[in-house]
Amino acid sequence: MQQQQQQDELTMTVFGAVESLSPARKAGFLLETSLALIESGRCTLTICLPVHSCARDRYGDEVESYLDVYLRTPGLEKKDVERALLARGNARKMAGERLLARAQQDFQAVAKLDPSNRELQGYLRRSNMIHFVDEPASQRAPPEIWERIARFIPRYHLRSWLFVSAFHRDIAVRLIFHTIDLYFGEDQDLNRGLDIFDRVKTDQGFARRVKALRLHWAYEENDMFDLMTRMFKSALPAFVALREFEWIGYPELRADMVQAVLQAHPHLQTLGLIGWHFDAVGVSAFSGLRKFILRAEDDDGFADMGEVRTVLDQNQATLRHLTLGAYLQRNHSWDHAFQSATIRNLTHLELVDTRISHVVLARIAHAHRLESLTLHGTFEEPCSASVVFGSDHVIDGVHTFLPHLEEFRFVMVGHDDDLGLFQSVAQFLRQRPRLRRLDLGSCPWDLVHGVLPDLSGLRVLRVRIANLTEASLRALLTSLPATMAVLHLETAVSDKPIHEYAPAFKIFPSLSMLHLDSNRRRPQPNLLSDKEYQVQTEQWASNARSIARALPSIDFVGWHGEHYVVVRSGGAKEGAARDKEKDKAELKELPARRRLDCAKGVDFGSEDAAWMERKDLPMDYETPGLQQT
Repeated sequence: MQQQQQQDELTMTVFGAVESLSPARKAGFLLETSLALIESGRCTLTICLPVHSCARDRYGDEVESYLDVYLRTPGLEKKDVERALLARGNARKMAGERLLARAQQDFQAVAKLDPSNRELQGYLRRSNMIHFVDEPASQRAPPEIWERIARFIPRYHLRSWLFVSAFHRDIAVRLIFHTIDLYFGEDQDLNRGLDIFDRVKTDQGFARRVKALRLHWAYEENDMFDLMTRMFKSALPAFVALREFEWIGYPELRADMVQAVLQAHPHLQTLGLIGWHFDAVGVSAFSGLRKFILRAEDDDGFADMGEVRTVLDQNQATLRHLTLGAYLQRNHSWDHAFQSATIRNLTHLELVDTRISHVVLARIAHAHRLESLTLHGTFEEPCSASVVFGSDHVIDGVHTFLPHLEEFRFVMVGHDDDLGLFQSVAQFLRQRPRLRRLDLGSCPWDLVHGVLPDLSGLRVLRVRIANLTEASLRALLTSLPATMAVLHLETAVSDKPIHEYAPAFKIFPSLSMLHLDSNRRRPQPNLLSDKEYQVQTEQWASNARSIARALPSIDFVGWHGEHYVVVRSGGAKEGAARDKEKDKAELKELPARRRLDCAKGVDFGSEDAAWMERKDLPMDYETPGLQQT
């Protein structure tokens, strides 16, 4: 009690002393007291924290009040005002950082419970805080960055994301199930297709992930086919986010199915019909298409081929990508379809396995917006085609024929002796620094070599060197930009086994796929003894593996028409340890590409590789898959 009385007496005395001071000295005393409290580390913001810290929060309230009164006092020295503002600003900043750190702990706890929480993801996108290495990787960069990274990972490797975390799994599932290929045939396991149909009807979250659906049919028209199509029709409306649809194989898409697709998805952006006949009566009712694909053996289907022209006219405002194909051995003309004004609006055009008339080529010459052009087949008038390609001129650095071209595939059948045609095409390609992808089929190597130095933007090349030597390979490599991403080299005769040339491609650090093809075929068990077959098969695989081990950057290997994904164990190391690490590169064989499929059913990790490896060949089920050339 006595001690309390003494403190009260002291307090009253101090109050009295302060009251006798001048206003300026009172303000100075208030400032020094505030600075002392701040310096002691006891000042925080006035936001209430947990109970155990409330005792010190009182000082925060008092300091805020002290400085507020001080700054409203007239006649203060400028330097003293600066001291007060800086002190209060620093105190507020430190207190805010402590609160933000606690908030970050709360957000991390939410991320562990539900990484896909929309409110949390919105915060992370808006946050400009510095993230530290002890935070989960999913929080050190926004989801958009992780999804962008995932798009550059081949599907084979992306599957590992399914087991990393819920955050990574959500991204992987969204990309893996973006496009679904379902195979229905008398020799197929139907369970996967039926499971997908059942799941989209019961799981809307899964259904929203599917943006592209490709159905492959190989049925005779019987009760089983009728049953499968009824099940598909019942599931079709459940694909609520569908933007791309392709029907591939036999039986072809018929009028009743066209109506079912149109009713369920009237706003499709891509429609593909690939089979022997054009049976899709009513397909011209679709509007708003951006891409249309039709590959039919001939024109004796139920639909009038004139409907192709109607499809183009109906979608003139939106159609930018057109693929047309017809069996090369039949007389077939796209002249009527190419009278459509839509041709002038196209940015991507692919004529595959078809005869190309002078009328069609003349219309292509006026499609000035084309960025990608594929010509695969034969010209009805090769001399006229030479004139068209030879008419190109460069004026002020701009080509008069297809000035925006970035992708060009020129694979001709039966024109190997038309040297003038290839010379015109080579001249047409000169001085095109924007060209990114090139495939000139059987064009003579000396003509291709003369063009390559002008193509500084080239990233993808498929080339044939009939007689491969060290000198010709050196000429190829020195003609290409160092930034090459994908290469396919084919030869008929080679000075040494073609896989031994692989180390020379190290000069391309960004190379992700290399395909070496000398027209050999995998050993066949019916032509060899068991022992010899085993020895040759192991040698075949060992030679392919040597390519992956020689080139640490590549993710895919092409080997005489077969395709493999590279699986590497461990990380990159230095010196001898790194050389030893390369020995751990293994190859996993990818499925052989199916008929009528344009190679889309196999994931090569990038659009560049998919473009290079695409084969548009005669629709012939009699030829084994690995013997297509």
